[in-house]
Amino acid sequence: MNCDIEKFHELGYVVVTDFLSEDDHHRLNKQCDYFTMLGSNLTNNEDGWILNSPNNPCKLDGAMHRSQVFRDLASNDTLSSIARTLLGQENIDSYISKFFPMVPFEGFSVGWHQDNHYIKADPSQLISCDVFVNGADKENGCLRIAPNTHTKKFLHDNRSHEHFYWMSVDDEDPTIIDIEQDSIFAVFFHPNLVHSCYKNTSDRYRYSIAWEYIKEEHIPRTHNNHQSQDRFPVK
Repeated sequence: MNCDIEKFHELGYVVVTDFLSEDDHHRLNKQCDYFTMLGSNLTNNEDGWILNSPNNPCKLDGAMHRSQVFRDLASNDTLSSIARTLLGQENIDSYISKFFPMVPFEGFSVGWHQDNHYIKADPSQLISCDVFVNGADKENGCLRIAPNTHTKKFLHDNRSHEHFYWMSVDDEDPTIIDIEQDSIFAVFFHPNLVHSCYKNTSDRYRYSIAWEYIKEEHIPRTHNNHQSQDRFPVK
């Protein structure tokens, strides 16, 4: 597992820990609890929510548009400093934010894919970030990454916004890394890095907030109106 920012461009990712105070972590959990309650009361997709099934929320699109707490997370001193270093620019925005509650026993979020297949941006202009609010493990849906795949292009199923399996990857490939930690952590990764998450088979929620850091002036040739109301300056 790579925790050395100097190896980011070689491996396509870096794991970051120890960036949030105890009070801010508590505040973040309370916000996740609140949105999970809202999503779990829905039986149809609405208000930015995408459901896996009735009362089983997959994700909340445009999460930062709905929460100052989530916007504050993107402006966290450590996370924003790393993003500025990796992008080589001071003026950056958060972009395309999502909250994943990953409910116990049946929650799932993303199959194998590359973010930039859908965003269609200049990959030198943005970087992906995913914060796992209480850590993650294989049982409750941790992130899986395929190192070095950010230098390659892969075929994606054209229906990939409609089902879990988005591209063909051998789940047993020994080079795949399962990113497991027992407390809050963040993963920065190249927008072309191939990644996925396990399904949640545990009795625990697995909260995560994901977004892109993007250079202030860059406007991607993006997919599905991702730009609407979900771009905020990072302090």
